[in-house]
Amino acid sequence: MLLIDDATPRDARALIGMHTPAARWVVGVYLSCIAFALLAVTPRTVTAIAAMIVGLGITGSATVALIAVRGDPLPRMAATAMASAPGVSCAIILAGCGRDLPAPVSGWSHGIGTMVLAFMCVRGRTGSAWCGMALMLAVYVARFSLLGEGPLDNIGNVLIDLGPLVMATVFSLTLRPGAKLVFDLRDAGKRRSAELAAAEATSLERDAQLRELDRLARPLLDRIAAGEHLDDDDRLACRLLEAHLRDRLRAPGLDDPAIADAARSARARGVEVVLLDDSGGPDGLDVGARARVTDAVVQALASTHSGDVRVRLLPPGRAAAASVIVRDESGVRRLDLDDSGRQMRRATASPG
Repeated sequence: MLLIDDATPRDARALIGMHTPAARWVVGVYLSCIAFALLAVTPRTVTAIAAMIVGLGITGSATVALIAVRGDPLPRMAATAMASAPGVSCAIILAGCGRDLPAPVSGWSHGIGTMVLAFMCVRGRTGSAWCGMALMLAVYVARFSLLGEGPLDNIGNVLIDLGPLVMATVFSLTLRPGAKLVFDLRDAGKRRSAELAAAEATSLERDAQLRELDRLARPLLDRIAAGEHLDDDDRLACRLLEAHLRDRLRAPGLDDPAIADAARSARARGVEVVLLDDSGGPDGLDVGARARVTDAVVQALASTHSGDVRVRLLPPGRAAAASVIVRDESGVRRLDLDDSGRQMRRATASPG
């Protein structure tokens, strides 16, 4: 099964594993084996060995670039360099070996170049790959001509490389559209999963809210529906419940049992309590900061016996994350809390 995550390249490399560590190991082993094999049959002259090292270095760099260069299709400059590499490599090797060119050196020198060109088709540069093949054929035609042979003599040894390149071309024509379809289906699946998760979360939250509303309001609603007489304590309980439900709607970021209990007690003492949440969501404060804000709000509510208390979670981008304003017979006190939930400045009092 093909495993695709966010780190997977969105191109045909992903479908054949060209981005994986295993692919890098395969390339390393392949190049090492080719290098040892070619150097073993290279004529024992300084020129031939130097030419072989340079040629292998050029082709090896193009091979590594096949799995290292990002982009789909390959960037134009990288594709041009990679398509030129096999022909340039062959020219250097053939020139360095001169007339004493062993058959294995000739075969392997254009064979490894063909491998680079074939995988260029997979990477979306089929036209560049065929241009590279034409350049490599031209190098061999030029060599045969310079040696006094017919330009097309022995060219069949190189023409056999057209077969793999034709197959790579056909393969890329079927693989690349399939790769696009795979990623389109993957994106559609992710969007659908996100929609289902959001719908499920919404349903769970709605059910939780309904259960909480049923727990809080049903006893009083049942008494009202039954036509029972409501005394002053019952009416106070109704007002406190209405205020609590309003707080949950207007200040979800302050929906904490400790704050709810402190607000209920303060309202029962005759204190006007207003809770507002303008933070834009539940992710504004971390757990520690939210706990410190809760402690500050509970303390302000518990210490106030008259007047009003206004608590507000501020919009993002403000210097303060929350503010607590208390108005009572001693004056007005304001407490600002930063993103960590700590006090920004001392509360100041003014005469009433």
